[in-house]
Amino acid sequence: MDLQALLSGMVAVIAPVLVVAALGFGWARAKLPYDSAFITTFAINVSTPSLVFSALTRLPLGGEQVWTMTVAAVACIALPGLVALPMLLAARIPWRVYVPALSFPNCGNLGLPICLFAFGEQGLSLGVMFFAAMAVGQFTLGPALASGRINLKQLATTPVLYSVALALTFQLTETAVPRWIANTTGLLGDCAVPLMLFSLGVALARLRFGGTARALLLSALRILLGAAAGFGVSWAMELEGMMRGVVVLQSSMPVAVFNYLWALRYNNSPEEVAAMVLGSTVLAFLTLPLLLLAVM
Repeated sequence: MDLQALLSGMVAVIAPVLVVAALGFGWARAKLPYDSAFITTFAINVSTPSLVFSALTRLPLGGEQVWTMTVAAVACIALPGLVALPMLLAARIPWRVYVPALSFPNCGNLGLPICLFAFGEQGLSLGVMFFAAMAVGQFTLGPALASGRINLKQLATTPVLYSVALALTFQLTETAVPRWIANTTGLLGDCAVPLMLFSLGVALARLRFGGTARALLLSALRILLGAAAGFGVSWAMELEGMMRGVVVLQSSMPVAVFNYLWALRYNNSPEEVAAMVLGSTVLAFLTLPLLLLAVM
């Protein structure tokens, strides 16, 4: 691939993400109508589970791919937190505030669109597998770390987990999905990506925080540890091609917005977590061309 084609490919990936997220940011700043409660509820309970089901059943994916992406995702989530924990303890920084933010990347409303634009439908399906494994941790360990206790009810009422289980049942048993179900989930799932990006822009515009140098420094640490974990896990598992690219991209995403929501719910320094969400998102957009150069 020559330089011009490479640059054109990277612009094709980055531009749609930036434009839609910027549209959401500007929409919120202009104080135009936006029902965040409805959009969030719809995305969590309808469009995202539909996207997960549709993406996992649309393309032939073997059990080995599912297992590989699940192991890679768990490793990419665990490694940054494990590496950061002794550093936080040594610096006497409250680890319950920052370990979730350093561990859980925004591989849903930012990572999935990037995987789609970079690698097409098959890349999206692989990205969804990574996202599904992350969602399990996000809805169990995330609130557990923020609150100090495990909430099994939260896990049991997470629709995306059931959509993963149902999709894998169809795939692993080689059962054809009824056409009307495929069409319905495909239609609902198609609106998930733009909703995710638009909502990300709105969320960033509405974040309120007292930015601190510590939060910004840890934002950079999130990107660094995530990228290192992605490349390290890909090397250790001998991943190649598209699978390697998806793992690296998903692992390198900024702090997930849900980390801020859990911190806000449990009064766990939400201002500093918000600063990490915003700071790491800006850094992610700045470093994304380098990542794409390495994986495309």
